[in-house]
Amino acid sequence: MTSILFVCTANVSRSPYAQVRMSELFGRAGVSVASAGVPGTEGRPMDPAMEALLPFEDEEALAHRSRVLSAEILGDADLVLTMEFAHHMRILDLWPDAVRRVFGLRQFIDGLERVSASGSSGERVAQVRDAVAPNSMMWDIDDPYRRGSRAARACADQLDDLVLRLGVGLGYEPIAED
Repeated sequence: MTSILFVCTANVSRSPYAQVRMSELFGRAGVSVASAGVPGTEGRPMDPAMEALLPFEDEEALAHRSRVLSAEILGDADLVLTMEFAHHMRILDLWPDAVRRVFGLRQFIDGLERVSASGSSGERVAQVRDAVAPNSMMWDIDDPYRRGSRAARACADQLDDLVLRLGVGLGYEPIAED
């Protein structure tokens, strides 16, 4: 089973949305998904604007409480995907030994689409490590927090696409949504 950790700033908008969507689309396909924030805050619910854009009411989203990225949380992840270049750099500043498993979400998907579509999800992650282009701010996913429904919709649409491409690229079969 591959363990994926999504990371954003406060763990209330982008990363929990990506976590919930990945669980909804691929949760029973052998992938474990979590999220955290860097620098983060503890105990906050998911942003209502992003939660409202989920395709259906989801217990995982309703139960979500933000958490701050820690060495323990990071240690449980096979793959760490950040929403911004600044998150990527902050993680590597704090935990330089995580360099082989931390990527920007869009950076990783770009690399994933460059490699052959064979092998287990773990083998595909290893292939991406060798094929991935450097991360940069050009691949940041804009933070919709407190920026209105249009920004939330744009972010949700982008994350829906990226999460689907991520799961399929790792070889998971999406669960049919009712």
